[in-house]
Amino acid sequence: MRRQAEPRTAIRSAEAIWSDSGPPLRCERTFSPHGSSVSEARKFAVEALSSWGVRDRLDDVCLCLSEVATNALVHAGPPSFGFRARLAISGSVVRLEVHDQDADRPHRKHPRLDDTSGRGLLLVDELSDGWGVDEQHGIGKTVWITFKITSPNPRTPKGEI
Repeated sequence: MRRQAEPRTAIRSAEAIWSDSGPPLRCERTFSPHGSSVSEARKFAVEALSSWGVRDRLDDVCLCLSEVATNALVHAGPPSFGFRARLAISGSVVRLEVHDQDADRPHRKHPRLDDTSGRGLLLVDELSDGWGVDEQHGIGKTVWITFKITSPNPRTPKGEI
C-alpha cells in the first residue's frame, strides 16, 4: 500500500516533473456547492483529458475527483463557495487538484465493514501514483493527486474546456 507523501517533498517532486517535461496543459473550473457539481466535475475531467488525447486512467481520475470533490462539499465550508478543480498534464503525468476553503487537512479513516463512508482517501491512495495537500495560507487547501499515463504525447486542446 502506498503511503501519503509528505506534502513538501511530494510538491517538489511534482514541480520537478513539470519542469523536466515542458510546460503543462492546464484547465480549471469552479463548481457550485451542489451535489450535481460532482458529476459535472467528472464530465469536465473526461472532456479535458479526451481533448488532450489521454485515454488511459480516465476512470481512476474520475473516481478520485469524485471522492475529493465530495469531501470538499461535505466537509469544507462555507457552503457558498463550492470547489475548484484543475487538471494539468505534462509529459506522462496528469495532475488533478481540488481546492476548497477549509484549511483542515483531510485524513484517512479506518472504516468498519458496515460503515457507509470513510473510504474516499483510501481509494485515492490505491488508485493514484501520489497525492498530498498544499495549504493556501488562510484561504483553504488544495488536495492534489498525480497519475502516470501511458499516452505521454497529448494533443493541444481544441476549443475551451
